[in-house]
Parts: sequence; structure tokens; C-alpha cells
Amino acid sequence: MGTDTKIKICGIRDLPTFELCYELGVDYVGLNFSPRSPRKIDRKSAEKILSLRNNPGFPIIVFLFFENSLEEIQTLTKEFHPDLVQLIRGDGFLTEEIWETLTSEERLLPAIRIQSQVTSDEELEPKSKLVILDSFQKGLGGGSGHVFPWEYVTNVQRPFLLAGGITPSNVQLALKTLHPYGIDVASGVETDGKKDPNKIKELVNNVRNI
Repeated sequence: MGTDTKIKICGIRDLPTFELCYELGVDYVGLNFSPRSPRKIDRKSAEKILSLRNNPGFPIIVFLFFENSLEEIQTLTKEFHPDLVQLIRGDGFLTEEIWETLTSEERLLPAIRIQSQVTSDEELEPKSKLVILDSFQKGLGGGSGHVFPWEYVTNVQRPFLLAGGITPSNVQLALKTLHPYGIDVASGVETDGKKDPNKIKELVNNVRNI
């Protein structure tokens, strides 16, 4: 745990916030392209962030899509080549084909919105090396700030990123309770809907010093 726990900050929209995450050694950075999200990034901002890609220690880049057209997903992934593509199970805009294609390419980072007890790891996309376990809020692909009952996933053995209402104040309890591979945070490091540098620093500090 501690320094081994992976950190994903999702919904980054500007270069200064990305640069802070980079300086802090955040492992995964999520760029959200969903038309349903207040964290939707524009192409120009994404280009600025990705222009730094050759720098040493650059984080793993994840593109998040929810209720995007298949054409948009394919265009953006072909143009920018993200390391991973986060798709949400239950997104009615997706096809089995794109899900399977990204799985076979080992680029799919599936997000599963937990609504009941998970009894077997086989329920959690076993073909993917890593999954995100998130809370369910109707019409949202994530980033709602709601915590799901952690007891639903206490039996999960496979690597997962814990999402859903993770904040600087509860992250150490989450790590001690579930021992996840990592955490995935969006609204938990925001103030008034914008990424808060102090909350990002506090979150990273609390993870690294558990």
C-alpha cells in the first residue's frame, strides 16, 4: 500500500492542473470527452496536455467516453492514441464490437457501476487486466461524488481502481478497508466544480503517507 497505490485523477481540463498532477507523480490522468459531463475537455486543451507526452515519467493517459458516438470514439482514439480507453458498462451508445476490439488490444479500461454485492471476479470483465469500480447514478458515467457501499466489493481479488466519492478525507479509510490497486478521483478534488490544487496535493499526500 502507500507508495504502491496507484492514483488516477479524472476530468482534467487544463494544462496547469495536468502539470501539477505530473509533478506529484500521479499515475493515471483521465481526459473526459463525454457530452454528458461538466468535465468535458475540448480538443485544443487535450492537444496541449498530450504535447508533453515525450517527457519522462509522463502518466498513463486514459480517454473517458460516455454516450459518445462510435465515430467520435474511433476518431479521437485514432488521432491521439490514448494508453487506455475508459468505457462504462451499460452505456447504450456502445456496441459489443468496439468493446471487444479494445479488449483484444488490451486498451480497454472498463468502468463498472456497482449496485449490489459482487460474488465473483468473473462478473468484473475478467479479460481486462484492470477495472474501475464506481457508484451508480442514473444518466451519469461517473464523477457523481457518491460513495457506493464498500461491503459490496470486499470479496474482489482482482486489480481494481476504486471510484465513487473518494476524497482526501476518506481515502485512507478506503485503502485500509478494501486494499485496492488504486483510486480514481474526479469530484473529490474539486471546489465549485473545478479542480482544486490544494485538494489534489492533499489527496496524493494522504495516499503516499498511509
